[in-house]
Amino acid sequence: KSPDESIHLAVAMQSSGFRSVMWSDDDEVARQIVSAFYDNLVDGSRTLDCTRAAMALHKAVKPLRK
Repeated sequence: KSPDESIHLAVAMQSSGFRSVMWSDDDEVARQIVSAFYDNLVDGSRTLDCTRAAMALHKAVKPLRK
């Protein structure tokens, strides 16, 4: 696969070290994760920066951990 190929959020989470990406069917939680992920995926100039994907995912799920 090409490194530029887009991947599903669940694959991104597993690739960044999560053993499981199963979560409850809570649409609000999913919306929060996706929103925070993409907010953190852009740099200061609001340009999409795929090199920030791991940190963006980390920041998106960190507040939701118990």
